[in-house]
Amino acid sequence: MEIFLEISLILIVAAFTATLAKALRQPIIPAYILAGVLLGPSVFYVIKSDQLLETLATFGIAFLLFLVGIELDVRKFMRVGKVAILAGVLQMFFAVVFGFLIIKAFGFSNTNALLLSFAMGFSSTIIGLKLIGEKKELDTLYGQLVIGMMLTQDFIAILFLLFFDVIVGIHAGGTSTLFAVGLIAAKAIGLFSLAFLSSKFALKYLFSYFAKSAELLFLGSVAWCLIVSLGAIYLGLSIEVGALLAGVSLSFLPYSHEISYRIKSLRDFFLPIFFAVLGGQLLFIASGSYIIPAVVLSALVLFGSPLLVMFFLMRMGYRARTGFQAGIAIGQISEFSFILMALAFSKGVIGHDLVAFVALIGLVTMMISAYMFEHSERLYKLIQPMLKRFEKGIKEDHLYRVSHGMRKHVILVGFNSMGRGAYRALTKAKQDVVVVDNDPSVTKNLQKEGIPNMYGSMNDDEVLDRLFIDKARAVISTVRSVPDTAELLEYAKHHAIRTKMIVTAFNIDDAKHYYDLGAHYVIVPTLMSARFVPEALGYSKKDAKRHAKTLQIFY
Repeated sequence: MEIFLEISLILIVAAFTATLAKALRQPIIPAYILAGVLLGPSVFYVIKSDQLLETLATFGIAFLLFLVGIELDVRKFMRVGKVAILAGVLQMFFAVVFGFLIIKAFGFSNTNALLLSFAMGFSSTIIGLKLIGEKKELDTLYGQLVIGMMLTQDFIAILFLLFFDVIVGIHAGGTSTLFAVGLIAAKAIGLFSLAFLSSKFALKYLFSYFAKSAELLFLGSVAWCLIVSLGAIYLGLSIEVGALLAGVSLSFLPYSHEISYRIKSLRDFFLPIFFAVLGGQLLFIASGSYIIPAVVLSALVLFGSPLLVMFFLMRMGYRARTGFQAGIAIGQISEFSFILMALAFSKGVIGHDLVAFVALIGLVTMMISAYMFEHSERLYKLIQPMLKRFEKGIKEDHLYRVSHGMRKHVILVGFNSMGRGAYRALTKAKQDVVVVDNDPSVTKNLQKEGIPNMYGSMNDDEVLDRLFIDKARAVISTVRSVPDTAELLEYAKHHAIRTKMIVTAFNIDDAKHYYDLGAHYVIVPTLMSARFVPEALGYSKKDAKRHAKTLQIFY
């Protein structure tokens, strides 16, 4: 009954703190850690069944890594540009080296300093991509750079977990040798080869049968994760490595997305327990000797690593804004950092105090970085003059294709389905159009088609200046972003620009807000569609064919 009470309280309090985090626009992982702090010895001291809860937490890690493996598409990594790979490696090298020196300066042992410095080196894929995804900017240039950096660091994290025992053994002055490295590599390659061959020649038929039933697909996937994890334990590898390899072996199946979707609910059940157990250990850092190192290392993660990425990208030819956006998205430690420390603790390499130490740094960096990212536009404008000095030979200039001295043109923002239709209608009316989009793949295709275009967002003053917005006939925006649209209208009002502003809103409140900001006309697609519903009731087959023909012309 006691363990039932503890698990129930963990999930209830985690639900409460997660709701609070959502309201404050914070990541969910710090909310789980905070739940552990509240239920741990520091406050209410509810979490007492350490061994059983840590076992459940291990399931959370296993399913998290299983999902990472499923979603770790090797083909995506092959498509990542060399700049993103270099940035990811350089940022990690910087954080590990400087982290190690800082930690040693505070008197930690070599082994502890090595583990802690690597924990500082990984940036959170979950949080970074979630922050960018919430802004609908994963397809932007900086979004693609961040994805590339995260993929690179995920591969490094996998290798570190794989050779964890050897790395720690060598650094501690143990008997680990090149033979030990080769032995672990051989075991891992053997286990993965067996899992992959099973996936290719047996599991694809088995999972084809499982896919006919959602329940079977779920249970079969869980069973495969546990089978490979048990195989890893038998070979002397960790559960974490086994779960990861199990996921990678299933990533080649056509059902991988459905498997990922099914397993996420299981991961989301166990992960609050894992992070709550971490949070429950924060009592161990009550002594002041850990506070100053935590502050210094948090500063390294929050400011040091992002600044390095910013300056590196600018020296590689990217604009200050792109470098800033990519840098600020990686200013937190990773879920891999927690997994690494939990693994080290389970093997007796470190104590509770260092696990709690990293949990505190995670709590601080994840919360502050989310706040910084939320207000990234304000921060960028504060430091923009300084960053501009470091720009070198702008590599992004190939993303700008606008003729100098344009007049009476229409600026079309967003080349989505609505934007494409608007472009065809405007060109059919013999109107000069410049398309603006923040997806590099879109602007690349536009260049191939010979369509005047520019890469960028409406919240970038440089982009607006280059578009000769004051000489344009109209600006038509089809983007969903409320902040970007509001900033465009405020820019026009501030600079007394008389160009006609036509924007798109997806609810009535936003439409009213845009009119207050000076929009000449607000398109509300849902409202426009609703008006045609009564008319559609009387449509004949002939009317349907006429509308189908219209769609072919414009789309």
